[in-house]
Amino acid sequence: MKVKVKKLNGSAVLPKKFYDEDFCYDVVATSEEEVAPNVWKYGIGLAFQIDRAAGMETTLKVRTPFGTDVSTKIDLSKSPVNLSIDFRPRSSVWKTGMVLSNCTGTIDELYRGEVSAVFYHVLPNMPRYKVGDRIGQIKLGMAFPMEFELVDELDESERGDGGYGSTGR
Repeated sequence: MKVKVKKLNGSAVLPKKFYDEDFCYDVVATSEEEVAPNVWKYGIGLAFQIDRAAGMETTLKVRTPFGTDVSTKIDLSKSPVNLSIDFRPRSSVWKTGMVLSNCTGTIDELYRGEVSAVFYHVLPNMPRYKVGDRIGQIKLGMAFPMEFELVDELDESERGDGGYGSTGR
């Protein structure tokens, strides 16, 4: 899948993986601004465009629980699947005492502005991110169209309405 990238800041760094097998691409802060006490907004100096050129096919490969791969081709230029770039914190965020304000950010397919992220610095005695640090990770997100139907009853299931630890684990 091709993603067009526009540099909005001369020090912007293209997203990259540390290892080829990594799930996400790291992004680097090019700006920082304290927008409220202990609340920091970081820009990455980049804007994205997911390329849905006519005839753009991509192969989706899924590994089953049985260890086999299932592949299917999708022509994304005609697909009703909604695409996004999803932003999430890096696993090392715990070293900063920071928390991404919305846990996972969604960069909608038609958004063309600079990608940024807001973090709460909940443990101010720990170091926070600085310009030049890898502050998050991005990946391609997909959402299939949903059709909602209002009903009076839902089908029974083994789990039922048990939630919040109802399985005993």
